[in-house]
Amino acid sequence: MTADRKKTLYLMLMAAVLIWGASFVVVDIAISEGSSPSMLAMARFIVASSIFVGYLLIKRPKGLAKGDRRTFLYLAFIGIGIYYTLQYYGVKLAGPSISAIIVMLLCPVAIFAISAWKYKEKVMPVEKLGLAVSGVGCFMVITNGSLALATNVDVIVGGLLGVVCAVFWAVYTMQGKKVVKDYDPMTATAYITILGTFMVVPFALADVAVTGQEFPLSFFLAAVYLGVLCTVVGYVFWYTALTGLDARTTGSSLYFEPVVTVAVAWAVLGETIGWVSALGSVVTVVGVVILSRK
Repeated sequence: MTADRKKTLYLMLMAAVLIWGASFVVVDIAISEGSSPSMLAMARFIVASSIFVGYLLIKRPKGLAKGDRRTFLYLAFIGIGIYYTLQYYGVKLAGPSISAIIVMLLCPVAIFAISAWKYKEKVMPVEKLGLAVSGVGCFMVITNGSLALATNVDVIVGGLLGVVCAVFWAVYTMQGKKVVKDYDPMTATAYITILGTFMVVPFALADVAVTGQEFPLSFFLAAVYLGVLCTVVGYVFWYTALTGLDARTTGSSLYFEPVVTVAVAWAVLGETIGWVSALGSVVTVVGVVILSRK
């Protein structure tokens, strides 16, 4: 691989991380102006699905094998249908910075824990230490060092939704490895996105029936940003980077996503996180590093 090609792949990887990191702030702005979290998720994937339908019509890849349809439905539900509904509610309750830190930094921890449970692997003492350190860091991020949980219920619930999202994304990642062996990443993403769009609809309709929905300009701008940049462009850049860069490089780049979110939230919203939460994010990364050494 030439130096120019490698440079291009790094730039694409950096762009994907910047796009995804800023998305938490985009969601927060739309929700704060009256958008329903689940309706916003539905709008995002309607936009993305429209593009992916065009992709499938042009490329005409093979259809889903009968034996794979249940797997794709399962991935669409946990990776899109329920995942983004919970994530956007987490942003609404806890704010973009806390949500990004919890979701992104706990994903590798969740993957390790699920793998160890699924394959009955013995967890070594150093790995238990890594899990414990990550747990302490997560607690610090959510509570910001305050034990008065009752006075900060929204942030606590939002943080816990982030933990659930991290678990769902870990399962989605592990199960998704199986389908990309038989389908190229873009085709698999297209099918999952289209199926997931239908699964978001019931959550959106129920949410609107209970809480109502406004349609500020930020709703439509967020739908385009999330659908076009995050779901389509972001995935294209990510998968293209994977074709030439090793998995460790691409995977570790996600640790910078919460940093991008915090920086954008500060610049655009004036939002800051407490020093205990900031320290907790560092502690969580330390726990992840301990787990990753094996």
